[in-house]
Amino acid sequence: MATDPDAPTFLLRPGERSDLGMMADNLEQGFGSYRTWADASWEPPTRMEMLVGMMQRFTKDGSWSVVAFTEDGGAAGHVVARPEDDERGDLARLTHLFVRREFWGSGVADELHEAILAGMRERGFTSACLWTPTGQARARAFYERHGWRLSGAVDPDNDLRLELVEYVREVS
Repeated sequence: MATDPDAPTFLLRPGERSDLGMMADNLEQGFGSYRTWADASWEPPTRMEMLVGMMQRFTKDGSWSVVAFTEDGGAAGHVVARPEDDERGDLARLTHLFVRREFWGSGVADELHEAILAGMRERGFTSACLWTPTGQARARAFYERHGWRLSGAVDPDNDLRLELVEYVREVS
């Protein structure tokens, strides 16, 4: 298959505390896009709420991230995962995968997804879960294309104030 010579090239690296502002910007833009399908009264978390939450959790709960930039240093997206409490100890949770709108369809989401799965495998996880809004058709289609399947669990009462559905998959 030929590659598009004009397709952007992305540089991926492990996320650092200094990337949290960029990640909050990604979340703000991503959650802002939810307004196209969420109830008109829904309000996303503020950038400050997201930033404070990430600062409180970053590396303290075992979280790790991968960030993506364009060749000229522009932010393209990020992905975050953490260990999930389960009886076996081999479950990771993908907590968010956000790509800036201008890079939707560019392949960077695929690269970030594979990088976080590789990180899960390196850390000894054999399975993963994630929660995403029921109404987020674009993300749900992405996850389903990448081998995630609905677990049947639904969370109607959470901090995001949107009904969430759980997806699971094996990572080993």
